[in-house]
Amino acid sequence: MKRNMKIAGSNKINGKCPSKRKVYEDIESKVTVEFTKTHVGHGIDLGRMKITREEKEDIAKKLENKIPVEAILDDIRNSINQKLERIPLITQQDIKNIKEEYNISSDGILDSNDVVSVNKWVEGLKNREDSPIVLFKDQNIFDENLYPGMKAEDFLLEIMNASQKYMLKFYGNDTISLEFTHGVGNAYGFDLATLFVLDDKREGFPAAFILSNRQDSTALTLAFAAIKEHTCISPRVLMTDDSESFFNAWKTVFGIPEKRLVYIACR
Repeated sequence: MKRNMKIAGSNKINGKCPSKRKVYEDIESKVTVEFTKTHVGHGIDLGRMKITREEKEDIAKKLENKIPVEAILDDIRNSINQKLERIPLITQQDIKNIKEEYNISSDGILDSNDVVSVNKWVEGLKNREDSPIVLFKDQNIFDENLYPGMKAEDFLLEIMNASQKYMLKFYGNDTISLEFTHGVGNAYGFDLATLFVLDDKREGFPAAFILSNRQDSTALTLAFAAIKEHTCISPRVLMTDDSESFFNAWKTVFGIPEKRLVYIACR
């Protein structure tokens, strides 16, 4: 019986690989190289090379952030690679395998239970060297030593990635603005607080995100103390809304700024 040839091809060939280099040196020591780069039927078959752990983690991170599979594939294929690597030839099956390995659902949700999904997402990020998780207090946890003043049902998540930490350190001694976004369109009653710095164009840059069911001075003091562990800043100007929770928490951790500006938030 005649065997069908595998679609992926074979590593065996009935001839000589045409890839070669010819080096010539003339009497004046000038070197000329002729290079034929075409390989046929052996170890250069990229489809048989393994994806590295670092590449898998990068793809998994994009999947967790709900970036569509096609967008991930397009980004990989359009990337400029100086080396001859397998990653530009990644397939839908590779993506599926990574989803299964990292337990990621099709839409980036790690679990059908929102609380479990968030916990898995945070724990996954906390284990990375460049983790953006500055502080995380999950619900159903009570620890007066770690989270003084916080109840078991309280939730507190603070995020700063490497770029945000850099911007806060670089511009944090000029002007800081603290702003609330109430509700943020969720069913859990969480509010988002954003810490802005003014960059060199005098435009606001979000340097930290604080998501919690409470935005009083107790929760904010914990959040600001976590920021201080990464960078100690002393802004000249602090701009807040007309509530005192931001200002009281700020002066507890960072001291009183030279000037405070108050804006009236539209509610």
